[in-house]
Amino acid sequence: MSPTEHRERPPALTRERLLDSAERHFSEHGFAGASLREITNDAEANLAAVSYHFGSKEELFVAVIERVMAPINRERLELLDAAEERAAGRPLELEELIAILVGPVLRSHAAEGGAGCSLRLFARGQFEDASMWKRIAEGPLKVIKPRLEAALARSLPHLSAQEIAYRMHFMMGAVKSAAGDQHALRAMSRGLCDPDDIEGTLAQLVAFLAAGMRAPSLAARPTSGPPSGRSSARSSGRSARRADSKEKPK
Repeated sequence: MSPTEHRERPPALTRERLLDSAERHFSEHGFAGASLREITNDAEANLAAVSYHFGSKEELFVAVIERVMAPINRERLELLDAAEERAAGRPLELEELIAILVGPVLRSHAAEGGAGCSLRLFARGQFEDASMWKRIAEGPLKVIKPRLEAALARSLPHLSAQEIAYRMHFMMGAVKSAAGDQHALRAMSRGLCDPDDIEGTLAQLVAFLAAGMRAPSLAARPTSGPPSGRSSARSSGRSARRADSKEKPK
């Protein structure tokens, strides 16, 4: 395509084509591995169009994440609003709250007919550096993160804010694995697990995550005391044998 044809393309259409192309390339190669030149070639645009519409490759990546997360976060907020209205001030059931958080992510895959990029893009995000994650947390995730943290604090009053933050991080790691390792799930289970069964996968994931989130607070554990379990039994056995040896006549 000639430079003149690039200029004549409607700006809104060029922007959408860049986002479409960038989503494909970022989901396949990650932020660092994706080539801006290949993105623009596939979008039938030029490099200057990226600067015009987004400013930089980083801003393009954040815009792609925002576009992918917008319908997911919208569904999350709608589900959360409805659940809190039904609860009438009571804490939400933990399983329902986790399903609100992770369900829209997995269902987005089904909505794309299993061939979309959003789950791969979501999984790829775990490999980006801290500065990029800060941009994502303060941008695409800002609309939902505080609401979910507050709801989890009400449902898990035995946990500190720090423990909830840790467990949310671990929870999202599991979601990324479910999103990005679908072929591995089928292969490692020898076909017992069907990652295309979104609702079945979601039910298993929610049960697993709820157990982890509901685990006792580490702050409630004793900091000192006698060893427990097998090591304690071994210690008791050694003590008994020493006592028997002392009581034997010379």
